[in-house]
Amino acid sequence: MSAVQRLTVQLLGPVTLLNASVPILIQGQRQLRFLTSLALRPGQFVTKEAIIQDSWDSEPPRTVSGQLQTSAWKIRAALREAGLPKDVLTSNHLGYQLHVPVERIDLFLFRDALRDVRALCTRGEYDAAVVKLDACLSMWKGTALADIASGRLRLQAEGLDRERAAAIELRTQIDIEMERYDEAIGQLSELLDQDPLREDLYVWLMKAYYGAGRPADAIQVFHRAKEMLREQIGISPGVKLKDALQAVLHQDEYFLTSASAFSRTPKASATHLRSAMSA
Repeated sequence: MSAVQRLTVQLLGPVTLLNASVPILIQGQRQLRFLTSLALRPGQFVTKEAIIQDSWDSEPPRTVSGQLQTSAWKIRAALREAGLPKDVLTSNHLGYQLHVPVERIDLFLFRDALRDVRALCTRGEYDAAVVKLDACLSMWKGTALADIASGRLRLQAEGLDRERAAAIELRTQIDIEMERYDEAIGQLSELLDQDPLREDLYVWLMKAYYGAGRPADAIQVFHRAKEMLREQIGISPGVKLKDALQAVLHQDEYFLTSASAFSRTPKASATHLRSAMSA
């Protein structure tokens, strides 16, 4: 394994640079922002202007060019001290480039693995999808870019955190497909605590309660959503929420199997198999 292949970058939590699992100390907020700006764009030159925008929330100082050079020098010094070549970080008159393969940066590993999970789901291979998805989620060590204070990078971090929430949401949908309703209820409740205006999450939570044999709780979820939407943004529940309520009230046997989260190749669900066997 080459020196560069031993280098990994963690962005899904505190920003961390590692050499064969050993942390490389990058001191100072300015250096961390510089490193993060490059790691978010692996394999490409990042312009000085982009790094400056990521690193300074207000008007940058007149000495900004020199400060960028200082940050690059300090990062190279840390790499050199860890036994890595200085050309891991290169520069030209336009900007800087971090030479780390995308497969050595946790964010891009997470995204690639999540695509694989979705492909497994479309084939109905839920057991394999759960194993891979749980491995994806275990990459997270906290909120994204947890130790970065820059306003622009914090906005990017919020977007990354939404990717994590979407992965957790996917996990709940798989649980419902696999009739693991109690697990789905717990995770959907946590997601709604974080984002209480998501009508689709309320629909999924109603499905989970209904599947668990708790229709009264499913109805209560509808009324909770109705109250939240009215108080917070002054609107009534949408069509999908109203349809979900009617499905529960009328004990619609197709409520759980309709509108699956996954567009997949035809494959009988467990519910359909039981129905066929009892026919």
